[in-house]
Amino acid sequence: MSEIKSDTKNDIYEVMKKYGQMMTSQGYPVGSAKMMIQSTEGVFATREGADLANLQQGDIQKLEMEKLPLPLPEMKAVVYSQTPFCQKALREAEPFRACLDDMAQVFGHTAYIVDGREKNKSMGKSLLKALKGNAGCFVLRGIDKEGRGVGYTMTMGRSLYEAVVAMTVLEKSAEIHFLAQKLGGAQPLPRWEAKLMRSTYKNKYSKAEEEIKSAEVR
Repeated sequence: MSEIKSDTKNDIYEVMKKYGQMMTSQGYPVGSAKMMIQSTEGVFATREGADLANLQQGDIQKLEMEKLPLPLPEMKAVVYSQTPFCQKALREAEPFRACLDDMAQVFGHTAYIVDGREKNKSMGKSLLKALKGNAGCFVLRGIDKEGRGVGYTMTMGRSLYEAVVAMTVLEKSAEIHFLAQKLGGAQPLPRWEAKLMRSTYKNKYSKAEEEIKSAEVR
């Protein structure tokens, strides 16, 4: 890690503190969560084990990279989380498609699972496919003794605000997906319709708000 310049440290800290509180106020646990932001000064992240509900300046680290390692250059923020129903999807190896408008608009058409174990040499290609039209995915990091998947949810955005909102929308969608199974299963939106809704949302409805949120970190 490299030292954070004093003239940017406070700005990064205030933004991460704001959205850390937003993440942890949802009414469900976010697990071993982490935030990352790409700015003109490089990439900053919360340290492992940081209490996102009560972040301190020492919890923010500057990483040895200029840009986030994402296949979508317009994305400037990433959130890693372990929310309850998203974890269930990962444990049970159950990706799912959007059945609600808000998932289609804010997240995308499908929540895929990417094999992020070290032995998987094709993770880059798999990640590229999973993020095509979607604002995140589930990342498998291992298998527990009961044969269930272990890992985390990754959501991203043009700002940290977008990445956090994508996390909350995906968790709500995962909950509905599993609860709907008791009633015969959810009815996914046609993929073409979900893609259109996502494109319209990004290019029209979220544009004004995103211009404001993106200005929080430069």
